[in-house]
Amino acid sequence: MGQSGASIELYLFQRAKHLQYHCGDQIFLKEDATGFLCAIVDGLGSGKEAEKAAKAVVEVIGANNTLPNISDIVALANEALVGLRGAAIAIWRGDWDEQTITYCGIGNIRFYLLGTDDALIFPISSTGFLSGRKQKIRTQKFQYKPGSKFLMHSDGLTLAGVKRYLFTSSSVEATGHCIEGNVIDIPEDDVTFLVGAFK
Repeated sequence: MGQSGASIELYLFQRAKHLQYHCGDQIFLKEDATGFLCAIVDGLGSGKEAEKAAKAVVEVIGANNTLPNISDIVALANEALVGLRGAAIAIWRGDWDEQTITYCGIGNIRFYLLGTDDALIFPISSTGFLSGRKQKIRTQKFQYKPGSKFLMHSDGLTLAGVKRYLFTSSSVEATGHCIEGNVIDIPEDDVTFLVGAFK
């Protein structure tokens, strides 16, 4: 990623169900001088139709990434899924100046963050999924500090003892490799995870 006044270090992993060509998990990442926008979108099911739904959401995020409120981005993404399969979403924006993260989650994508007091923050996403139908969209806000680690993953990853991966003094890359060791060679679901640290 770019080296702005504040920046972020990332390790990204993705493997499709049964090593298929189409992956129902999609990712959006964008860093600029003010902060960082990140999303994982998981289209329902797997294969081509799941990928199509997830890509539709990511395209909306990309086209509207400058909107100040992520709830507005999610609402537009929801509208884009009329006639398509639904999708789970977790999206957050980090603000470099405020050292805050604003988070919105709908569905079963997980997000973990070490907060300013080194406590593990685990926001609970809203139930359901984006589908074009009216959806209650809520956001949550958290503080982070330089060095704070975070982990975000789709439901294809089963991970026990999350704390040990975030409290470790290992590099982001080494932590990512450790988490990757939990993924089987030919997974039964699409698997995506993102581990990172704020600089």
